[in-house]
Amino acid sequence: MKIIKLEKVNSTNLYAKELLSKKLVFENTLIYTNTQSEGRGMGKNTWFSDDYKNLTFSLLLFNNFKADEHFNISIIVSLSIFDYLSLKGVLSKIKWPNDIYLKNKKLAGILIENTITGNIITNSIIGIGLNLNQDKFPQDLPNPISLKNVTNIEYNIDDEIQLLSNTIVANFDKYKFKDFNFLRDLYLSNLYKYQEKSRFKSEFQEFEGIIRGVDNYGYLLVEVADKIEKFYFKEIEFLE
Repeated sequence: MKIIKLEKVNSTNLYAKELLSKKLVFENTLIYTNTQSEGRGMGKNTWFSDDYKNLTFSLLLFNNFKADEHFNISIIVSLSIFDYLSLKGVLSKIKWPNDIYLKNKKLAGILIENTITGNIITNSIIGIGLNLNQDKFPQDLPNPISLKNVTNIEYNIDDEIQLLSNTIVANFDKYKFKDFNFLRDLYLSNLYKYQEKSRFKSEFQEFEGIIRGVDNYGYLLVEVADKIEKFYFKEIEFLE
């Protein structure tokens, strides 16, 4: 795997896109940085990180998934972060669709951007922000936590990026030929608030529901008043 370390960049995902647009990379590539000025999340969300404190990186992977298997990529990445944290003795949960939680606090976020040609995903840019060594966070962030907050250990950023990125690549090799049902069951076994009564907010209302699963397109299946309703990304949010 090719490795590119940058002292400073606006966004590692944007940098990966630029490499692709200029046809400068044709192999799996890790891009990471000490300082990211415009870290991105889903939609218009941003990702905050103090310099030299956390994991901010992108993996550019060429895996050739079918387009309708795009949620498998999210599942594999989420499970990989779960595996990485388990190596640290930390039990996490995957919060649908793109966050990693420790109890009720956010440890990591994932942004996946796929290039689709015909019905094939020719490459995926997998952006990850994981709070590693940060002690304090801005007050306007709702519920952040870092690995150091939990373990009281100061981590070497280069070592941890290597470990996590290698875990992701290894899991792609391990799981890419597994069917959705197999991956879904692994995902649900570690899903935040799965089978628990929880409060949610949609565009129109607040309501109680129970997460019953996800479908192969990534829709969240929530039981609301004895009926299963489907929600896509940004159509529903948890009320903590």
